Amino acid sequence: MADDYSETTDWPGTAWAFVVWALHFSILWGSSSIFPGDDAARLVALVATLGALAALALLWRWRSRKGAGRIFASSVGIAAVAVIFGSIPAAVG
Repeated sequence: MADDYSETTDWPGTAWAFVVWALHFSILWGSSSIFPGDDAARLVALVATLGALAALALLWRWRSRKGAGRIFASSVGIAAVAVIFGSIPAAVG
């Protein structure tokens, strides 16, 4: 009976999507604490945001080939929206 069980949810891919989000948040928080109100914090936020979105896109391409399902797609979508939403305060000022 145990031989018939197979897990189709891509939990490692889902975890990596949220790791990218957490790293992006940590970098933005750190840069805003080190350079409060400075253009250097905005530059760090821009580079970190583009890097995080690129990492999520690469993760999507890499894990989608392995047949990742809806949970993985949802986690990448949530992480991408959170990355963009987290960078809005740096863009606005």
